[in-house]
Amino acid sequence: PAVINTAYPITYSTTVEAFGVALDAAFRSRIVVARAGVYNFQFSAQLDKATGGVADIHIWFRKNGVDIADSASHVVISGTNDQKVAAWNYLLTMRAGDYFELVWSADSTAVQLHTIAAIPPVPATPAIIMTVCYVCPDAVV
Repeated sequence: PAVINTAYPITYSTTVEAFGVALDAAFRSRIVVARAGVYNFQFSAQLDKATGGVADIHIWFRKNGVDIADSASHVVISGTNDQKVAAWNYLLTMRAGDYFELVWSADSTAVQLHTIAAIPPVPATPAIIMTVCYVCPDAVV
């Protein structure tokens, strides 16, 4: 992060496959759903710290620009070049046209979402992997 303790929506550069969801072209952090129902948002984030000391990282979910209550998780990274993978999922009822964002904040500018280049025989490790699955229609929506 450029500024500590500041919320940053995570942006995406590549869509591998999409059916019923799309990345907003103007706001590359927003994942827009095409139809109403329950969705499972799953992610993994490759976290790295370039300096010594301890850093606190928080990751949480937003729907239509509003933080989702009780959705944050906390990761601690300590030491130079410490790396962690944060990964979890969230089930959320969405209306057609709603958007979802993954947001993060850290108390150190030495923390980064870290991409690792391919080193044969291992393929590249993206900083973020986001998978969105339509689970079922929801009559309440």
